[in-house]
Amino acid sequence: MVLKISSKFELRRFCRTTGAVAMLKLCQPNPDDLGYVDSVSVEEIAGVRVTVVKNEEGGNSVSTVLLRGSTDSILDDLERAVDDGVNTYKAMCKDSRIVPGAAATEIELAKRVKEFSFTETG
Repeated sequence: MVLKISSKFELRRFCRTTGAVAMLKLCQPNPDDLGYVDSVSVEEIAGVRVTVVKNEEGGNSVSTVLLRGSTDSILDDLERAVDDGVNTYKAMCKDSRIVPGAAATEIELAKRVKEFSFTETG
């Protein structure tokens, strides 16, 4: 099977998904360099032909998220939001000492003050 992958980022992701090693020189690969996938198919999604690689039993935790939007700027914003969420989750898994932002502390404080106000008279 031959796939043309023009992006270095996509090549690294494909190698991580399949467990393969990217060969820098044209030579015979070792058996350890070869990857494995359960199935490969070409499907049409929203009018675009894409190659779908499924590796369900390999234990790899790589997923694909398809984003659709009416303009490129909306898609860029959606991509940034998903990327921020994934990176936040990765950071939380490595070190759980994260302070909530976006006024989360003030909102929680307001809820607790409101609950406390029902217990007090005057």
